[in-house]
Amino acid sequence: MPSRPITNPHPVLTVILTTVALILLLGLGGTVIYLTGLPLDSPVPLVFAPIAVGLGIWASVTRRWGILGFGRPRVHGNRAAWRLVLLPLLAVFLLVLVTTGGAAEQSGGDWLGLIGFVALVGFVEETLFRSVFLGLLAPAGPRTAVLVSTAAFALAHAVNLLGGQDLPSTLGQIGFAAAYGLFAACAFLRTGSIWALVVFHALFDLAQLSSVSQTPSLMDAVMTVILLAGAAWLWAGIRQRDARDAGSDDRSAALATAPSGV
Repeated sequence: MPSRPITNPHPVLTVILTTVALILLLGLGGTVIYLTGLPLDSPVPLVFAPIAVGLGIWASVTRRWGILGFGRPRVHGNRAAWRLVLLPLLAVFLLVLVTTGGAAEQSGGDWLGLIGFVALVGFVEETLFRSVFLGLLAPAGPRTAVLVSTAAFALAHAVNLLGGQDLPSTLGQIGFAAAYGLFAACAFLRTGSIWALVVFHALFDLAQLSSVSQTPSLMDAVMTVILLAGAAWLWAGIRQRDARDAGSDDRSAALATAPSGV
């Protein structure tokens, strides 16, 4: 049975309200941790764990795993697009590895907790901000879908202000999230697969959170440029594909309406 599209009569408003609700829930989660003394360093697991379960149940019941991008990646005949997705992600990940001083010493239990944390974040954020939001926004056209989903993803990182992070650091994080959001949205629209994005997101966070130091500002700028250039290249491919598909549809319509011979 083919996956059904994700529909909503007010997709942009739904994306905005969902993002605001997520920010408020994270803020509430931080308050709960503070008041109850829960042994958590972040409200993310408290909020994202039930969201992950809900997404999994919804996708299973409605049979939407395929349309969410969790089907088998279609590589054959689409190798050029996959290269444009994987090479920038690999470049950014390698830059993180070589500029953060390596992994800090941690216990086995700490590593397991950290791996579970980044896997949870990668799954929830990519599924929500890419698969679900881009699906909701599809009727508005690819440009609107990419821009609105990217803005939602970037602004969601403003929640770090509630956790005490300083404004300059938060603004830098929002800017990088916007660049990655543009790239990830274009990558999903170009390939129809979310797997590479989930894996990269988790590995990127793992490298950052386990490292001795954070990436220098210069490297952040270099990675941002790489992602923006990749997004532009992928967007050009999306536009060419859509133009080609529109031309094919026009030819089919012309053939269907042409008078038949005697």
